[in-house]
Amino acid sequence: MNFIERNKTKLVILLTVIPLLLFYMFPKTMVYIFLDLTTFSIFIILSFPFIFYFIYKLYAEKKRAIDLKEYAEKHNYDFYENPNEDQISIFKKFKSIRTINNQDKFFNLLVPKDDNQTKPLIVTGKSEIGGGEHSTIYYTQIFLYKNNTELPKFYIQRKTGFDSYLGERRELTESQRIGITTYKFKKKEFPHSKYFFFSENPNIENHIPNEFIKLLNAGINRKKELINIESNGKNLILYKQWSRHSLEFMDFYSNLFRVLKESLIKGLEDEQ
Repeated sequence: MNFIERNKTKLVILLTVIPLLLFYMFPKTMVYIFLDLTTFSIFIILSFPFIFYFIYKLYAEKKRAIDLKEYAEKHNYDFYENPNEDQISIFKKFKSIRTINNQDKFFNLLVPKDDNQTKPLIVTGKSEIGGGEHSTIYYTQIFLYKNNTELPKFYIQRKTGFDSYLGERRELTESQRIGITTYKFKKKEFPHSKYFFFSENPNIENHIPNEFIKLLNAGINRKKELINIESNGKNLILYKQWSRHSLEFMDFYSNLFRVLKESLIKGLEDEQ
């Protein structure tokens, strides 16, 4: 699938334009070939999975854009299937999604029409992990909450079973990738067994409210899914890595992320 994803335009040409061109240039020869039942059957069998995949991908992406546009109208958002550089620049200020670093890798952007900061900006990012023929493409739906007050800078990343197996080596690799050092809570019961925590602030623990940690744990336990959260000091992004959600689950995650964000803000305000 990775090969197909990267070369789909060439494959479409190969499977459609070239056969038509051959029919035009060598009509008698091509008719003779296709009259041969065995050759024709082999051609159909080999071509069908590719043709079906391309048709399905085109339909699925277009259907999702249509569904998101309807979702935007229902929930008072503006929808941009292909946002411009200015519209996605706010997402590029976060270190954890730096693998999504080109304008054409952000699409299906939803922007709240009412700027009351209770509703997130939502965008889909495309990441290519690895290189060459062995790379893998992932899609992540990112929820961004704007904020007027200053936030502590931190990044929380979910752990996979493989991450837990590698332990500190994996933690160090991720720290180097995002350019933020790791941090271990000393007083509060943060779920380090499920998450990496990164921050340059040696006193960051004092700025992470207990209620925020409790809600984070509740979200994990209820859905048995892990999420990533990053604060760049001004805004906050939350996302389930490498996942795009159905419209129903977009509402679920919007509400969950909103509650997490509000608990963080309230805890910071109570400190002052």
